[in-house]
Parts: sequence; structure tokens; C-alpha cells
Amino acid sequence: MRLQILHVPDCPNVAVLAARLDEVLAGRDDVEVERRVVADQDEAVAAGMTGSPMLLVDGTDPFAVSGSSASVSCRLYVDETGAATGSPSVAQLRTVLARAANAGDGLTLAGWRAAGTGSRQAALSFALRSLHQAVLRHFLSEGQAPDRAWLQEQARGLGLDADTAIGQLTGADLVHLDGRGVVSVAYPFSGVPSGHRVQLAGGPAVWAMCAIDALGIPQIADRDATITAADPSSCDPIQVEALAGGWRWAPAATVVLIAQTGAGGPSAECTCGHVNFYTNAQRARAYLDGHPDLTGRVLDQATAVELAGGVFGGLLRAATAVGSGA
Repeated sequence: MRLQILHVPDCPNVAVLAARLDEVLAGRDDVEVERRVVADQDEAVAAGMTGSPMLLVDGTDPFAVSGSSASVSCRLYVDETGAATGSPSVAQLRTVLARAANAGDGLTLAGWRAAGTGSRQAALSFALRSLHQAVLRHFLSEGQAPDRAWLQEQARGLGLDADTAIGQLTGADLVHLDGRGVVSVAYPFSGVPSGHRVQLAGGPAVWAMCAIDALGIPQIADRDATITAADPSSCDPIQVEALAGGWRWAPAATVVLIAQTGAGGPSAECTCGHVNFYTNAQRARAYLDGHPDLTGRVLDQATAVELAGGVFGGLLRAATAVGSGA
């Protein structure tokens, strides 16, 4: 993968973008990052730069906005919270780079996990991770979404500035609130009814954001559960049962399609709507073939369960403070 930062001389946001890329690429030696100075408007036109700084991933601008023209002015981005910023956020960079890695091989499971909730949570501080875990436990115990007041109380109990902490969870694409201040997304949970219902044994029913998220919930909770959904192409019912560590699928030929758009942004917008159960592989492939804008693959049952466990299974493991030796 080749990354190139185009920028005008003395651009104040180059250092911000470079630092965020360093964070995302920590520990990797397979990615080359170059910087190219664009001196004037003519060079901007020749390079296709639509504001400084601009990131190219293998020659393509993953944050391109339709209708933008070449420019040497400061470029503004919109992060996950809707705020204007001079550089893509860490979460946005992590998402687009994982998708670029997937693009060369259709879509890799390693890339999916690398961009997944578990990886994003692992990058949090001890206190923020504890707050995120409290949100997930609320869904498991109450079967419904917490609101901003509850989040603020939990954050203060962890010694966090409440509004800053909520903003950080949003920026990491882990928790999103709706206009009323109620959690609408806390992967794998949906705060509103979705097409994937998970009835936990000895507990409440909850909604999942997508099929992989639904398979992840019994593994987070370590409980038996019954997942009910429908094939989006036919509306035929699908049921998946997690029973004593095993899985029972009906219909028996059910598969899972994982797919994503090439655009940056929260998974709820770019991924979740395209990750569904299908009654057979032919229907899943037909959906993918009919949407050339998507990158995806069809998973058999065992692979889907394994992927869900890899993304979500460790979310409620005890948060570890830095310096604890664990």
C-alpha cells in the first residue's frame, strides 16, 4: 500500500495528518508514506489536489467529495461527530486503510478484524475502555439503550470529563447518539429495532447492527441465544441458535454476506446495511453482483461465527490499566 500526502508549503495540518497516520500505522513496515509539496494552483490542477492536506491511498483520494475542484486552500474534513477538522480522524483513517487493504483481495477477514470494534476498543485508554464496556453491559442487562445522562454519570464515576469521553467514543466509531441523546449504535448493539433480533437465554432481547454483530452477541455474553432475521432478497425467515457452544442454522444452507462501500465514515453507514444472513449462497452472491460499488464476500457458517468472535468476543474482558503488567 502506498500513501502520499499532498500539501502546500507550511500547511498547518500536515503534521496533524502525519501524526494520525503514525498512530494508525504503528508497528507496520509494509506501508510507504510520502509527502509531496504542491507549490501553486497549476501544480494543484496537475496533481488533482482539492485542498491541503490531501491523502492519496494507492493513488486514490478516499475522502473525495463530488464536485470539488483543484485548490491550494486549506481542506476541511468532517469527522464522525459532524465537526469540521483539518485532517481525517484516526478512526476514519483506520477505516479507509483497512478497506484499501481488503480491496486487493476482494475482502480479507484479517482486514475486517483489523478495522473492527475489538481493534478500535483496544486502542482506548483504560478508563475509556471501561466506559465502553459499561455501555455494552447496559444493553445486555436492560435490553435497551442508555441515554446521555446515564453515560455522563458513568464517565464521571471513572474520572472522565463526560462530554469529552462521549465525543471520544463517537470519534472511535464505537458509540453514537441520536438527536435525543440516546445511544443509537454501540456495536454490536443497535439502540433501535433492526432486522437482527437476539433473544438471550435468561436475559432480554436485544437488536444487533448486522448479521456478524448478531453472531457476536452470544459470544460477548457467553450465553445461549436465538437470532431471528430474514433474507433481505426474499423476506424468508432465518433462525440461528447458539446452544452450549454449538450453532444450529435454519435453513441449513444459510450463509452470511459481509460487504462494504469504499467510502469513509462510520461502519453503521458504510458496512452494516450490507452484512446480512441469506438463505443460500446464490442469493448472497446475486446481491453482491448487483451492487458493483461494494467489496464483499460470502461466508460459510463456521467462518461467520469465527469472524464474529474475533471482532466482538473479547469486548468485555477486564480492562487493563497501563503499567499493570498484564
